Amino acid sequence: MNLKELQDMIKEELESYMNEEEVDVDVDMEAGDIDADGAESGDDSEDVLRQIYDMLKDKFEGEDDAEEIEDEEAEEEDAELAEEIEEAKDEDLEEEVSAEVTHLQERFKKLANIIK
Repeated sequence: MNLKELQDMIKEELESYMNEEEVDVDVDMEAGDIDADGAESGDDSEDVLRQIYDMLKDKFEGEDDAEEIEDEEAEEEDAELAEEIEEAKDEDLEEEVSAEVTHLQERFKKLANIIK
């Protein structure tokens, strides 16, 4: 598509838009439907806003609490995992030390000509 074709398309769309007839929308209203002065409503708007605020506050505070709980659970799991890793390291170290001691004992016996 080149520039000339694009300009032609835009021109056609503009012409069709300009030639459209406006549609009248018939809205039935009675005298008491709209309270422009706000005299009848009282403080309903403040009450509605307070309810909305309270609902949003509960929702977002609840999310914060849930996030805090999830963070605490993650920290506990991390602590447990770190403890398990430390225990595993200690067990491996004990096994290594035990194996090294056994190896050294056999070596000393061999050097002392106890084992032939």
